[in-house]
Amino acid sequence: MQENFGFTTSLAPYSASDISLAAPEPLYFRRERVDAHTGYAPHRHRWGQLNRISLGLIEITVGDEKLIAPADYIVWVPAELVHAAYIKQALDYTSAYVSDEWAQHLPKATTLIAQTPLIRALFDDFAQRKISSTADANEQPQAQLLLQRLCQSEQRPNYLPSSSHRQLTIILQTLHDNPGDSTPLAQWAAQVHTSERTLARQFQKELGMSFVQWRNRLRLLSALAQLKDGVAIQDIAWRLGYGHPSAFIAMFRQHTGLSPERYRRQMQGGTNFAGLLA
Repeated sequence: MQENFGFTTSLAPYSASDISLAAPEPLYFRRERVDAHTGYAPHRHRWGQLNRISLGLIEITVGDEKLIAPADYIVWVPAELVHAAYIKQALDYTSAYVSDEWAQHLPKATTLIAQTPLIRALFDDFAQRKISSTADANEQPQAQLLLQRLCQSEQRPNYLPSSSHRQLTIILQTLHDNPGDSTPLAQWAAQVHTSERTLARQFQKELGMSFVQWRNRLRLLSALAQLKDGVAIQDIAWRLGYGHPSAFIAMFRQHTGLSPERYRRQMQGGTNFAGLLA
């Protein structure tokens, strides 16, 4: 089923589940088990929203831009920003609304926030104790610590950034055309007439990550598409430049939290388009 997330108005409806809620003090959690291939129509929230998934990937669309995030990142969506979402595999989903006071310390645009071990532990503790509102005085210190750590954690505008830098553009476009290209950085440097050290610095400066990190992310996105098309895992590994499937499986598990085969099994569930709002 192909969903059409058209953004026809800046006044998209509020999430139906938001209307009856009191303002977060400073957090309010909603948790649910989401089926594979679940889509959420364009909507907005009264408060800033932290989106956390247990595994796999989440896609959030704002206007013409699609932000793809793996489970090791939380997606921050500011209040009143119209967005749609799509989740490809069954997973546990947590939405945390943030008070206006704390939202002022978070980015003004949709952003990926890295989950540190402490951030994970604080989220998991709230979940295990089935805490929804942190208005209780006993929950305030933990909620404030979580928000402090989120404000201080690594933040990225997108999972797979691009660059208009002349030398990088050549490399990025070539890899987009062939994610399995295993040309090492030193050889790329020679092709674009610079040193390996200078090129490595350009990747960090322009993209905020190393050459290998960027290529692994590109390969992951390519792998997800091939898994959906039914390509054998061994063939995907070879197409993406891995000498042995185990290396590909390790990369995939690192980024998504599950094996390629488990991911594929979860994708084989029926499509569930949620006209209900996230």
